[in-house]
Amino acid sequence: MASRITAALLGLVLWMVFPALGASRAEREAEADAFFAGPILRWQLRLSESSMQSLREDPRRYVLAELTVGGRTYPGIGVHLKGSAGSKRSIDDRPAMTLKFDRFKAKQRVFGLEKIHLNNSVQDPSYLNENLASRTYRAAGIPATRASHALLEFNGREMGMYVVKEAYDEHYLKRHFPGDLGRHGNLYDGGFVRDILQRLERDAGDGPLDFSDLIALRDATSSPLADRPERLEKTLDVDRFLSLMAIQMTLDDWDGYVRNRNNYRIYFQPDGRAVFLPSGMDQLLRHADAPVHDTYGGRVASALMALPAERLRLRDRMRSLGSNVLSERWLAQQMREIQGRLDAAASLTRMGPQSLFPERDSHITRLQQRMAVVRRELDQWPDPLPPWPKGRREQLGRAPWNTYVQTGKADCITTNGPNGQRLIQIQIREGTTRATLRTGLTLPAGRYRFDGIARTLGVVPLQDDLGVGAGLRLTGITGTQHLEGDTEWSPLRHDFEQSEDGPVEFIIELRAHAGQAWFDLDRLGIEAR
Repeated sequence: MASRITAALLGLVLWMVFPALGASRAEREAEADAFFAGPILRWQLRLSESSMQSLREDPRRYVLAELTVGGRTYPGIGVHLKGSAGSKRSIDDRPAMTLKFDRFKAKQRVFGLEKIHLNNSVQDPSYLNENLASRTYRAAGIPATRASHALLEFNGREMGMYVVKEAYDEHYLKRHFPGDLGRHGNLYDGGFVRDILQRLERDAGDGPLDFSDLIALRDATSSPLADRPERLEKTLDVDRFLSLMAIQMTLDDWDGYVRNRNNYRIYFQPDGRAVFLPSGMDQLLRHADAPVHDTYGGRVASALMALPAERLRLRDRMRSLGSNVLSERWLAQQMREIQGRLDAAASLTRMGPQSLFPERDSHITRLQQRMAVVRRELDQWPDPLPPWPKGRREQLGRAPWNTYVQTGKADCITTNGPNGQRLIQIQIREGTTRATLRTGLTLPAGRYRFDGIARTLGVVPLQDDLGVGAGLRLTGITGTQHLEGDTEWSPLRHDFEQSEDGPVEFIIELRAHAGQAWFDLDRLGIEAR
């Protein structure tokens, strides 16, 4: 704490002594450090009526504004509105805004910064989440942008507390990836609920303009499971991504990349590996009982968690971070420190902390409840199933097969063939029929083949979304081979990839208007490929 106060005082002195336009990079960094560590200040933002009207008509277009903060006035500020879905507000309401300090006045900086965001925190009444998450990510080695707060006066209107966030831009890259100077890769904005399949907006960097970096990462996520670990290691900073996953799952950040492919940036390092960065971290700790390890909406998270070894690494990362930056004690300490800053700022207004921050006290209670759930689920997290070696085969003929006739009427009979083999006969008795027999097996992640042999007599095939005639398939997946008409014993197979450990339901079926089919139970099996 003492070192932070010392740094803040030093930065404030530099800010007062050196002109903003002529300050060196080191001096600007000290100013920024002092601002984010220092007290919450009052910001006075002024826009002309023409600028206000322009934002009513085109909220995303920069307009001219003037800012007074810390006893100094800055003309030539650029302002536009920001936000989407739940946080978007009009200029005449309580809008979230982006401020670009050098938009209309070259090289102008405020607190050593070129650009910041003023967030209205309408989705976080505690005003804690952005600052808490930023501290947590940075303590875990993920260079998230810093956060603070501001008491905002906008054209004479008291707007109350706002969250201040620094921007992801060229200056961010120079500060956090100085070793890449002169060869920074692309920095992409994930946009609103978009994933790496789309052409994301390029915010900064000197990387390729053909999206080949994103395409390489996308291709790695869809590579076969056997090749995927090596492919991902070449295109993704896996270690930092696991830390990001651990934080988002622990803090129930449901609106981040891992669970909702939202609120993120991607920076590609010169070696081609992607670093995922969090953004829009205002929705934490909403549901104490949210799942810890089984819901991954982001493509990269889903592809990584299809690998048993990486699921173990995530579990271990959550446990290791849980002993320090994700411990209840450390997180509660950060919350209380942020609350202390907010309470001090509230004394500058006519409203007390309970009025300004109605959820300030319940947040620590939710944290305690969430951490209890996380600890319990980590203790119960199952070990991955051992992978099947290539060529391992399991017979399915002796498994219990359950009959299900979805439409029509059919007889499903177990009989013996002329050579003593065990057969299942499906014979349509009436109407268009969809008759299946099903059995299940729990499999580790991997690539498999479900195969067997069958013969048909007089099968008039019914074609729909799942299959045609007599065939094999998995639940919910269209069959890839079928038999119809009159056939002798013929091979059938269905190749599939199991992305994660879990149960698989196997189906033998007849989908037809008429006819019958026989399946050799002793030849039905599942084989690792």
